[in-house]
Amino acid sequence: MSQAHQQEVNATVETALHRAPAECKVAATILFVVAVALVPRGHLVWPYAIDAAILLAVAVFARVDPRMLAGRLVMEIPFVLFVVVLPFVAEDGWWLAFGILAKATLAVLATGVLAWTTQPAEILRGAERLGMPRQLVAIAGFAIRYLQVLTDEVRRMRLARTQRGDAARWLWQSRAASRGMGALALRTFERGERVHTAMLARGYDGRMPTLHLTPAASPLAWVGAAIVPLAAVAVLVIARGWVA
Repeated sequence: MSQAHQQEVNATVETALHRAPAECKVAATILFVVAVALVPRGHLVWPYAIDAAILLAVAVFARVDPRMLAGRLVMEIPFVLFVVVLPFVAEDGWWLAFGILAKATLAVLATGVLAWTTQPAEILRGAERLGMPRQLVAIAGFAIRYLQVLTDEVRRMRLARTQRGDAARWLWQSRAASRGMGALALRTFERGERVHTAMLARGYDGRMPTLHLTPAASPLAWVGAAIVPLAAVAVLVIARGWVA
């Protein structure tokens, strides 16, 4: 389980959203993101403003740490670098850039709220209950668990290099950093082989054990989880002019 994600799930915070079934929260997040993504392009600001207000209300209810959400916005940097050039290469590029940036921001913040209120294992359990193939659930589980392992390995290698007088602050020192990345790739491959061998020795047959360890969500929980995505869908319907 990712230590970084564990830090996002604040154990001292306990709200009704934290106690809600994981499958309800996963489904609500997916539907909210899809509804935001389908907002039509054009000179529209109000749909994103309303969706942002809805998400803000959920974040306040869940007592989300603003610093955590701000940290997750770093994931948007590739989108920002992409949209910067749109006003110069596309017709009506300013509005196109605004739409892409608004949708990406809302999606990142929505997943941040999910991460704040739900443990990684619970997210996987919820995804499996929603019908996600078990092989994909297993792959996602391995990714969550070994991302922190690789991060710790990089930290140890960087510390060892620094203690030997190689801080890799200048361009001519990049050769040592490149060799370190090669060593990290080799260690990752060897670690994966050892883990797979250990799994086979314990009876792994290509399928992960079922994650259905808790009762399924009640109808009331589904009704509560539907409030936020239905509000976003209502905004989408009005924005697209699907109502008279």
